[in-house]
Amino acid sequence: MRRETPAGQDRVARANALLRLYGESIRHFFRAQQRSTMASPMFNLPGRLILGSYCYYEQLPALLAELERMTTGEEIGKGMRRIGARPNAIHLHSLLLGYFNGREQALLRGTARPDNAGEIAHLLEFWERTARASRTDGCCLPDEAEWSMPSLPASEAEALAGRLGDVQEHAAHQKLRRMMATLELYTFILNGEARVGVFHHGPYRVANGDVLLVKELTGFRDDYYPWQRSVAALPVDGVVRVRQYRGLQARIVLMGSLTTEPRDEEQCLAAEGVFALQGRQMRPIAAEEAAALGAQAAELQMQLYRIMMEWDARYRIAYGAELYGNLLRFFAEPCGRQQEFAASIREKFRASVERHLDELAGGEPPLVLQHIAKTAGPIYTPLQG
Repeated sequence: MRRETPAGQDRVARANALLRLYGESIRHFFRAQQRSTMASPMFNLPGRLILGSYCYYEQLPALLAELERMTTGEEIGKGMRRIGARPNAIHLHSLLLGYFNGREQALLRGTARPDNAGEIAHLLEFWERTARASRTDGCCLPDEAEWSMPSLPASEAEALAGRLGDVQEHAAHQKLRRMMATLELYTFILNGEARVGVFHHGPYRVANGDVLLVKELTGFRDDYYPWQRSVAALPVDGVVRVRQYRGLQARIVLMGSLTTEPRDEEQCLAAEGVFALQGRQMRPIAAEEAAALGAQAAELQMQLYRIMMEWDARYRIAYGAELYGNLLRFFAEPCGRQQEFAASIREKFRASVERHLDELAGGEPPLVLQHIAKTAGPIYTPLQG
């Protein structure tokens, strides 16, 4: 066995420190949200997760090398510091989630290939550089920063607060709330029962001591998923709700999920604004437009349900490659090469789907999910240096 040089040993030690940090965040996230017991009457959620993870485990190093010929992690991270950015933290943290879930599943089954320590260290270093560049506090994870997800500079948060208005009268407020609830469910179904289209960031402290929280619903006009191309697109790219609170405590966890104290955040609401995203432009949505947009999303959601009800048992697993591919393709968007990168992802992922789909459809158990749920030791096996 080749021995690492002292520099190589230091690099492996640093990689293992990052892996432990990320693994602890995964432990908290999965257990707090009971992600290891995911179930659905329509989709094979454990199977799709394992298949998507195998795609990353086997193909991500080559795809990352391709991506880094186009751009850098630092540039990607800087581009994440704005409203409506994709990739966002969900996409970034999913890189490690997919790769290391795939690796751990293979280790637990005894089918893992020998680790390439340099390759894995490079992935962790890319994640760290991108994560630090994407946040205004220089951290990597919400766990390190009092459960916050600061993506906007303070000056932009203040400017955003200036665009908010008083909480609207009851009827208009209810229309906006219903639209947000309907659109969130639409993104959930659009992504095959995954919450990757919902992203919270903040809290941002503004001049009067209040805090802002931003909720983004995205992906309304994407065309990567085959099933999305089968229905009409919504007339906006996404919707952003910005709320200003007084006396609210907020926690944002790994994948941009939000909890508040008090739980009924409405009682602390001081001001709000709901905006449509059109490219990088953001415009206010009035109550009547909100009602129409919600109704259109509800109809499209039913069309998606009908399409997905026709999927066979194998595709209810295989679509995981589409879901994980969609997360990955956005990393090439800032440099304008998303279509090229998407084609490369599809080509490479196809090999992993062909390699693993039969066993997953035949009942390969999701060992990594129970491992995350129950193990008291490291979530992800350290690299050997």
